[in-house]
Order: sequence, then structure tokens, then C-alpha cells
Amino acid sequence: MNSSLSLGKLIPVSLVLFSSFFGAGNLLFPPLFGYLSGSNLNIATLGFCITGVGLPIMGVLAIAMTGGTDLTEVAAPVNIAYAKIIMFLSSMAIGPLFAIPRTAAFSYEIGIKPLFGTTEPWQLALYSALYFAFSYYVANNPSKVLNWLGKVLTPALLVCLAILFVRVLLAPSFTPDAPQGAYLQAPFLKGFQEGYNTMDLLASFLFGAATLTSIKTLGIEGKKDLIKTCLIAGIIAAGLLAVIYYFLGYAGAEAHRYLSGEFSNGAGILVATAHEYLGAGGTVILSAIIILACLTTSIGLIAAISEYFHILFGKKLSQKTMGVLIALLSFVLSNVGLDMIIKMAIPILCFLYPVMIALALLNVFGFGGNKRVFRCTMWIVTLFAIFEGLKAAAIPVPMESILASVPLYTAGFGWFTVAVMGAAVGVIWDRMKG
Repeated sequence: MNSSLSLGKLIPVSLVLFSSFFGAGNLLFPPLFGYLSGSNLNIATLGFCITGVGLPIMGVLAIAMTGGTDLTEVAAPVNIAYAKIIMFLSSMAIGPLFAIPRTAAFSYEIGIKPLFGTTEPWQLALYSALYFAFSYYVANNPSKVLNWLGKVLTPALLVCLAILFVRVLLAPSFTPDAPQGAYLQAPFLKGFQEGYNTMDLLASFLFGAATLTSIKTLGIEGKKDLIKTCLIAGIIAAGLLAVIYYFLGYAGAEAHRYLSGEFSNGAGILVATAHEYLGAGGTVILSAIIILACLTTSIGLIAAISEYFHILFGKKLSQKTMGVLIALLSFVLSNVGLDMIIKMAIPILCFLYPVMIALALLNVFGFGGNKRVFRCTMWIVTLFAIFEGLKAAAIPVPMESILASVPLYTAGFGWFTVAVMGAAVGVIWDRMKG
């Protein structure tokens, strides 16, 4: 049994974690917040990185703190049924409902669609069928996952991104435009909420369990050593993610030199950036970036979710069967198109993110296993998270005028206020009983 990993073994683990996180949403949204935030790019990036980098790593640590790989343990102190329902909904969102189909739809829109010149439903159907067949094959062969993610796809992805970023940085200096919309009044909070779209916090519990398993196979067993190794691997992965997010945002802010108009996501900004700095070959390089990023995430998600569902449903279906079902559902939903997938996901994310943030915080700050603190916190947070989901879906919220009196509610963070209050009540209750 080892107490720590050598750098030669730690780096591949970190790259697997990084490549699992880095996918479609990570390329879609940073250029857009950069384009809209303008001179407030730095503060908007900070908010985005907290939800897009810091919280996912905290989710990995939350799993390490439990010492096991069963995701329900993260929320079990509330109630076992609650834990299973929340983790199932989170896994479905990060899996076959939104995140996995989005990887196929996004990579098709940017990397494949321009090659056809015309838009026909069969083109996306054919591409997504091949895409998910390959994803399932690699995900279903664990020995190949580390090889592909850590040694082939991730370095190739980083090379593609480096080429694009160097060209952007060598461009003439520019004066950032004035911030637009919410980025003018509250750039940090807007960037924070935009980080929801990456879905990386939801994925962090799944990837954390997979990372924990990988580390154990390398000889690390003690809980403290597991937490330490996860932390170091997470910091390395987080550093890569933060750098890439900033440069994508920078490219978006700089794009005002040659772009104008409105964009619903960062895809159009990425395409324009590639053509501006890489000329005729820009489309080919951009296609490679998109397809590689999306494939790595799709493979990692199918592998992690099929393993978790195999456990969650009492091993009634094999992991391979679960993988087939996930790939098939993802294939079907990917064909509704990128814009529809993004639109459908927003209300669900506004519900799930407050819940998952609260769960991660409680575990990381040492309340794991404390039923009183968990219950006082999570029940009220879940209620307010439902309100956030309703607002995002444009559904009237009951007693809206009363709820508006809760600090931060109108900014979309009323759940945080009640989480702090609930945790305080839980701590007091626990000490009185203790």
C-alpha cells in the first residue's frame, strides 16, 4: 500500500479528470460570457470559474470524504430515498437527458455540419449513431478508457486549443467593449450562474467516484491519503480548466474587433475566431477541438453513469446493458437539436445546482453523517431550489412577494441564505442534543 502517487502516475489521473470534465458546455459558454462581459471579463470569469472549476473539484472532494464510491452516501444523512432520487435526477441530467446528447449535437453543429453545406435530419442521425457507437465501445472497455483519455485524446485536445490561443494572444491589443445586460450590474453573479451550464458540478460526483476507484487501483487506500491525492489531482485539473476558460472568455471579449450582433451561445463566436486567426484551416482545427472535447466527456459520462445505475438499481441490469440504454436515449435526444437541448436543461439546472452545492459544502466542511445538520439544511434548500427551477421555466412561484423579502432571492441566490440559516439551526440542535 502506498501513501502517495509518483508524479508520473498522478499526472495521467489528473488528465483523466480534466478530460472528463472538459466537454461541450465548456466550449459553448465561455466565449459568450467573454463577448457580453467586455471590460468586466475578469470578474465575470472569476464567478464562472467558481461554479465551473471550484465547485466541481469540491464535488470530487465530497466523494473522497465519504471514503466510498456509492454516490448516495453524499446525501444519505438526509434520507436514503431522498439521496437516491436526487442522485438519480442529477445523473440523468448530466447523462442521457442533457449533457451527453449535447456533446453530440454541439460537435455536429460546429465540426460536421459545415462540411455538408446543407442541413438534413439524416445527417445528424448518422453522425450521432456513429458518435455514440464509438463512445459506448470505449466506455465499455475500462482498460482503454485511461489509454484514450489520458494518453491520446487529451493531449491532442490541448494542442488544438494552444494553437488557437497563441494566435489570439499575438493579435493587436484591443479595448474591451462596455458590458452588456446583467454583466454591467452584477458581472460576478451572472458569471457564477453561467457556470451552471457546464454541468460539471453534477458530473463531479460521478467522476469523483471513478477517480477514487482509479487511485485505489494504484495502491492508495487510507482515507487521508485518498483525500490528499484527490485534492492534488483536482488542483492540477482545475488549473488547466481555469486557464482554458479565461482564454476562451478573452477570445470572446476580443471578438468585438471583427464581430457584431447577438449570439445565443458561444458557437458562432468560436467559428468566427477560428476563421479570423486560422484562415481556411480554422474550420478543420476547430472541428478537431469540438469533436475531441465532446467525445472525451461522452465516454467518461457513459462509463460513470452506467456503473452507478448498475449499483443504484440493485444490479438487476448489467453495466453493459445500462451503457447501451444510456447511449440509445442519448442518441434519440441528440436529434432534437442543440438549441432545444440547452433550453430544456436550464430549469432543471436551476433546481439541481443549489441542491448539489449545498450537499458538497456540507460534506467538505465536515458535516458528513450529521443527520440534524443535513436535514435542517437540505429540506429548505430543496424547497427554494424548486422555486428557482419554476422561475427559470417561467412558471409563477407561489407567494413570490413574500419570498422576495429573503436576502439574495431576487438575484437567484435565496437558497444560499436559507442554507446558511438551516445549517446554523442544525448545528445548534446537534450541540443541544449532544
